[in-house]
Amino acid sequence: MKKRIVLTCVLLVASLTIYSQQNQTLHHGVTADLIHVESSEKTMNLFVMGSDSQQSCTIIYASDSTTALAGNNEDYKSPFGTIWFLPAENGKFGRVYFAWKSNGRHFPQGGMNDQGLFYDGATAENVVVPPDSSKPRYHTNLIFKAMEECSTVEEVLKLFERYDVSGPWNGHYLIGDRFGHSAIIEPQTIIRKKGKYQIVTNFFQSKIKPENSSCARYRIASEMFEQSENISVDLFRRILNAVHWEEYSGSMTVTLYSYICDLKKGDIYIYHFHNFEDVVKINLQDELKKGERSQPIVSLFPYQTFAAKRYFAQRTVGLLYERVLEKGVEGDEGAIALFNKIKRGDYNNYHLSVVEGHLNALGYELLENNKTKEAIEIFKYAVLEYPESFNVYDSLGEAYMKNGDTQMAIENYKKSLELNPENENAREMLKRLEKK
Repeated sequence: MKKRIVLTCVLLVASLTIYSQQNQTLHHGVTADLIHVESSEKTMNLFVMGSDSQQSCTIIYASDSTTALAGNNEDYKSPFGTIWFLPAENGKFGRVYFAWKSNGRHFPQGGMNDQGLFYDGATAENVVVPPDSSKPRYHTNLIFKAMEECSTVEEVLKLFERYDVSGPWNGHYLIGDRFGHSAIIEPQTIIRKKGKYQIVTNFFQSKIKPENSSCARYRIASEMFEQSENISVDLFRRILNAVHWEEYSGSMTVTLYSYICDLKKGDIYIYHFHNFEDVVKINLQDELKKGERSQPIVSLFPYQTFAAKRYFAQRTVGLLYERVLEKGVEGDEGAIALFNKIKRGDYNNYHLSVVEGHLNALGYELLENNKTKEAIEIFKYAVLEYPESFNVYDSLGEAYMKNGDTQMAIENYKKSLELNPENENAREMLKRLEKK
């Protein structure tokens, strides 16, 4: 029975909008093309639909005669951020992506290549770009082609000019290079940097002048740039800190990670879960020498803050779902083992408990994503853990029914009705099943 926890783990349960010519948008902004990133490991070739533009990421770029920096606050709901290194090969530049990873596949969101070229994207309003029959259609995402082949902003803009980029867009890119140039790529509009900095948040600057925008994050970042004489990593850190998101009003959107790229030196400064006191610094060239690999961003840090742990605790079902996809249901590393670890752990410190409802919700996530056998195993475990719960027997009956196992469905609906004679759902299901 669907007596369940509402999930906001968009990455894991997102509905993907597929449109003509297999176009797709990415979660916090931009683009109209089917995405495929070549790699020796499996990659996700579809991006997730964008979320509320009011909770869009903040992207910044600034330069002077000696420095070129770019940075991003990743404001989203899924806590599974990954850093992914792809060394140069087959004429493609080496690059690093900050991404989401699910079921062995990556969802790149932003990054830098070994030429000092940066990009990231942010959600804005939805726009449909009409086709341009005078240009060829490029059927993989142009921003990844740019990261593989381009060294400068000018080269990226020429690339986008060369191809038809029609279809739905729901955001924009900020790109920047080590030579002090940056630009915003909007649907059908390019906005080049004129002063020392550029900022992207949740609105198209071709439609709304920044000074007229209602976005407080844009205003704060702009004021801090204007009041600063020098461009520095510390300035970027302070700006990203000043405009980061924290959970409120049940939105579950937070700044999950932040990063700053020194585009001349190749250094990257990484921050986890809007904690700007602790930083991990890496050098892209040094990391690329170690070969292709990816790892969770959280694993870079020696500890998690209280806020990060509490957020993860709130997302128990999302964590369990991810574990099913990666490790299965059973076994020492499966979802059931993780459930028991969490249940016996320190989640009470965060005023949260891991209970029957989490297992039931996980079972339904699996059921709705056509992982019926896995759902049955979760519900069977829920029955063992909570043998007096009519609800989990009802859920197990539904899973068996979906799997075509009528007899087992009947047995579990009968047990549910025995525990709760007022369970009208079980009574109705039994009537249907016993007619077969």
